[in-house]
Amino acid sequence: MSNTFCPIPWIFQAARSNGDVRVCCQANVTPNKGVIRKSDGTAYNAGKDNLTESRNADLMKSMRKNMLNGIWSQECGRCQTEEENGLQSRRQYESLRWNQFDIAKAQDLTDINGAIDTNKIPLQYYDLRFGNFCNLKCRMCGPTDSDSWYTDWIQLTGSNTFSDTSGDVVIEEKGNRLFAKDYEWVNNEIFWKQLESNIENIRHIYFAGGEPMLIERHYDFLEKCIQSNVAKDIVIEYNTNMTTIPTRVVNLWNKFKSVNIGASVDGMEQVLEYQRHPVKWSKILKNLNTIDQLPPNINAWIAFTVTAYNVNHMVDFMKWKLQYSNFNKISSSKHKPIISYHVAHHPKHLNIRVLPNEMKLEVAQNFKDFVDWIQENNFDQHIVKQAKNIESSICKYMNSDSYHNEFWKKFVDYTNSLDRIRNESLLEVEPLFTRYFDTDNK
Repeated sequence: MSNTFCPIPWIFQAARSNGDVRVCCQANVTPNKGVIRKSDGTAYNAGKDNLTESRNADLMKSMRKNMLNGIWSQECGRCQTEEENGLQSRRQYESLRWNQFDIAKAQDLTDINGAIDTNKIPLQYYDLRFGNFCNLKCRMCGPTDSDSWYTDWIQLTGSNTFSDTSGDVVIEEKGNRLFAKDYEWVNNEIFWKQLESNIENIRHIYFAGGEPMLIERHYDFLEKCIQSNVAKDIVIEYNTNMTTIPTRVVNLWNKFKSVNIGASVDGMEQVLEYQRHPVKWSKILKNLNTIDQLPPNINAWIAFTVTAYNVNHMVDFMKWKLQYSNFNKISSSKHKPIISYHVAHHPKHLNIRVLPNEMKLEVAQNFKDFVDWIQENNFDQHIVKQAKNIESSICKYMNSDSYHNEFWKKFVDYTNSLDRIRNESLLEVEPLFTRYFDTDNK
């Protein structure tokens, strides 16, 4: 049994926010960011290319060969690191989710060079990032993730260009709107026609952005699934910032096999509002309560992005979730209890490994105290078990390497600059940083 096997390179296709096709979002931490390229080095792009051809590109064949031989590809480095540090990797949970496509089946359907017959292995699973149209400008993101970042980016860097996987991108102005052409691929019908031509084979589709709830064209696709009588066989999954839950989408969701909602909520009150500017906690809480009352085919969980800004606050947020939230389905005791979380590996200056060693000790003690609190309050054993796993994995990852010497100054400079632009203050939001900023500034 290969301990590197993952079904992703066989049954899955993903598009970045600029439309470039990639092997998996986890590969975003690699120099190539997991992008699948043609022989001339240009990226396959969902807005203009034949997506079937990309499935047997050199990178895809190489990854399949490595997986079948127990070798970690560079693109799989994030999963490798997470598994080595006790975190659950995407490779692990996708292997469980798609256990009907195991290594034996992959070996049977893959030739010696790693190529596959795409007719015999249709695409069942999509990960689609619908451009960068978003109403938030989160601190761990940037202009590749949200067009709301454009003004701040120009002020922060003094430039109207930024880089992405297909080169430099120019922020242009049209009327009162700033835009970048690369991220408008989602309006090209060539993509939607290819997706809809495979509609009968789709079993799972993941929507993100930008903010997917703002993309009107995706509602037309959902209606197409319903009209084609395949919605009952399809699981839809969203990563959404929870700022809007349109009535239209709720009515469509009822027709699907299930709908899974990863609510990107990285804390509460001022910590959330700081990390995900200009969100308002009151509105997010209202929408969480709305989701919590939807029909039983709709599942939801808190998807907490762990950064240097909010890792210490994570404990207070988990206590709130367990004590006061009163949710029936959101991260319920049976479905992703407490919260689901993932560490922001990039940018490195916001990674939790950037924290000073003394501060890491304080954070680690806070997590240890959380586990003690869970046990003292007699929570169910599966909650105790998850609390211990969260404490162990977060602290092990945080302390397994240090980015402090290389990236701490960038963390301080970036934070102070963005605070000035947005009229915010990290030291008011998370006072734990105060003495470390004072020491650095001296």
